[in-house]
Amino acid sequence: MHESRELLGQFLRERRARITLSQVGLPPRRSRRRDSLTQEDLAYLTGYSIRTISALEQGAEHRPTSELLEAIASALQLGQDERSILWYLANGTPPPEPDGAVEPDPALHRLVSALEPHPAYVTDGLWNVQSQNSAFARWICDFTAMPEGERTILHWFFLHEHSKHVMVEWEREATALMSLVRGRAMRSRRGHELMAVVDDLRERSPDAERLWAGGTELLVQGPSRPMLFREPGHTGADDRHVQLTITTLAPVRAGEGHRILAFLLPEGYSAPPASGGCPACQG
Repeated sequence: MHESRELLGQFLRERRARITLSQVGLPPRRSRRRDSLTQEDLAYLTGYSIRTISALEQGAEHRPTSELLEAIASALQLGQDERSILWYLANGTPPPEPDGAVEPDPALHRLVSALEPHPAYVTDGLWNVQSQNSAFARWICDFTAMPEGERTILHWFFLHEHSKHVMVEWEREATALMSLVRGRAMRSRRGHELMAVVDDLRERSPDAERLWAGGTELLVQGPSRPMLFREPGHTGADDRHVQLTITTLAPVRAGEGHRILAFLLPEGYSAPPASGGCPACQG
């Protein structure tokens, strides 16, 4: 614990020293002192006392509040990885996950459409599908045809049998999804909303109940990985498997819950002609 406090102090001093007054909108000093932030400057920017900032840098501040850490992360312009380091060094825990965004972003919808012929969609922190392109509707499901309250990846996986035909390795993917859900429910401030969805699915789906009750792992996946799908129009054929690469594009700015997920077709692959969405997702 003592070592973590020393590392925290070193981390804060280094990050503070690299930020200039102009970067945070403060006027230059008239003296010959360095143009980087002082503890006094950081106190001014965060709204906390110099004593609090000094105690944190010296390792004397025990279990600082989330509000203090968020204020420091914002003032020091920390990226997501640096923000995680700050939380681990200060409290030994990961930072709370930003709330999922509620309102769809028109710019992300345009980007998803531009990814044709690669299937792509926009989701929020609760796996609600907010936007999709026509390739996603062909390869996976047309979520616009699903009931408004059930347009989530979770509902599709566990309430629509067609997902087991689309996803060649459904059992593995569904298990991984439940592990991701478990981890997000523990980290997110909207975890109670996510658990309400999980509880509903567990009552309606034996698969959801089995996988949730049987799993304890917390999964954090990388930005890209392969997934095996059956080609649209050939969901009953074992020889029409296509490996797509799922790539997740996360927001740069903290506080945004949108994600773009794109399923990249293999190089040189000729996509099948457009057709209607999956019949199981309609009506």
